[in-house]
Amino acid sequence: MACGLGFALGAAASAGASAGGAFASDPAAITAISCIAGCAGTDAAQPGSLLRIRGTGMRGVAKIVFLGSSADADDATVKVLARRPTSVDVKVPPQASSGRLRALNGDGARSAPSRATVSIQRGAAAKGPLDVQVVGRRVFYGAARPARVDVLARQPLSVTVALVRLSDGAVVAGWPLGALVPGAVRTVTWDGTVEGVAQPAGRYEFRVFSDVAGAQAAQVAPAPAPLATRSFDLVDHKFPVRGRHTFGSAVAAFGAVRDGHTHQGQDVFADCGTPLVAARGGVVKLNQHQANAGNYIVIDGAGTDVDYAYMHMRDPSPLQKGVRVLTGQPIGNVGDTGDAEGCHLHFEMWSGPGWYTGGAPLDPLPFLTAWSAYG
Repeated sequence: MACGLGFALGAAASAGASAGGAFASDPAAITAISCIAGCAGTDAAQPGSLLRIRGTGMRGVAKIVFLGSSADADDATVKVLARRPTSVDVKVPPQASSGRLRALNGDGARSAPSRATVSIQRGAAAKGPLDVQVVGRRVFYGAARPARVDVLARQPLSVTVALVRLSDGAVVAGWPLGALVPGAVRTVTWDGTVEGVAQPAGRYEFRVFSDVAGAQAAQVAPAPAPLATRSFDLVDHKFPVRGRHTFGSAVAAFGAVRDGHTHQGQDVFADCGTPLVAARGGVVKLNQHQANAGNYIVIDGAGTDVDYAYMHMRDPSPLQKGVRVLTGQPIGNVGDTGDAEGCHLHFEMWSGPGWYTGGAPLDPLPFLTAWSAYG
């Protein structure tokens, strides 16, 4: 029936026509690939490994093509083993090569090649009993991606993962994983908090310990050495202007004299339309338009007593009052609405209890300069 419907639609079904024909369904879009069993490492598969392929429109996917190199000669196609709305599972076929993947629907509609790639190893010598990898060496507090470590055992092991703050050596969290299944990736994530309290920015380290060694250490000193360690940086803010920018002259600075008042923020000049993101996640307190501020939004920073205000935005922010925002989430674009001379972001930070509710404005420039150094 799907073929008949696709034929009847003809050229009108352009969404699924990337393979040269017309199809009844829209193609899927692959966004992520991960090995979940029989893996060669935390970031590598091998023939026979079980992959989980995530994306949108995956419900109709019937086959996955391993594209290998740019030529078609090394393409390998395999049927999906399990199918869900946002993911499918497949086994890596013997002839598959490293590279991108393509999803094929049952009626022939095919996705674009994935941006994500899969690494496939053959005959690689084991590099030890354990493979550990941190996903993301820089993690922003309150962002969409938490701190994450993947652990894979190549032989039976029982382990515990500890998280250590390197500035003072404090163990801030622990995860007893117990017995690991060889070839299966176990994942630990951390959201940057301990009992709901945001932890300070800085360098942290995941440490993986053998449970046998830990039991021995409970009776004799010194403490056992970890089987593996992987570190990452926890960053508390993201620079809000996502493009080329300058801080202007002294008149743009905090405290500069204005007509009847002083400047309560820092101006950051950038082209109109440059994307803006939340420097710190939190809850939207205000989303309004005002004659001087233009389109502006105020966000109550999560885990802080600071409010963050973004003014002169080109358009009203799509984020409404009461909405929770993630660090780095888009909030709008640089503009020149209100009383603005040239395209720029007027950025304010207010101490608790908040913006025009008993708090006081802070000079944002030292903070912005530090956040800009993160990239």
